[in-house]
Amino acid sequence: MAIRPPQTLKSTGRKVPATRYRNVSPTQTFSRFTVIWARNDGVPFITTGFFAVLRRTNGSFVQAANFDSFGTVRFDNVRTPTNQPYILRTFRDDGTLFRVRSVPAGVSSFVVIG
Repeated sequence: MAIRPPQTLKSTGRKVPATRYRNVSPTQTFSRFTVIWARNDGVPFITTGFFAVLRRTNGSFVQAANFDSFGTVRFDNVRTPTNQPYILRTFRDDGTLFRVRSVPAGVSSFVVIG
């Protein structure tokens, strides 16, 4: 975790101890790539029995993972922020394809809307 250096107060020139900022990180992100599947009104779908497949843009397989019942899937093999673009496909457990989305590079999470 990054620790901020002491800052100088403008009014007095005193130093502020670094321990005051110990729990603050300037770039807090998810540690693994996370996808949320939500309706147009922003409410997550009930996604029990759904899964997602993540592939690189060249078509090579990265990982498949199951959605939880709250519309969230986490790809444990993909660190964030992502360093390359991906193709995300969402499926029902019988293999029916529902959505295909392009995920840009440099993100920690992604929302599929609709």
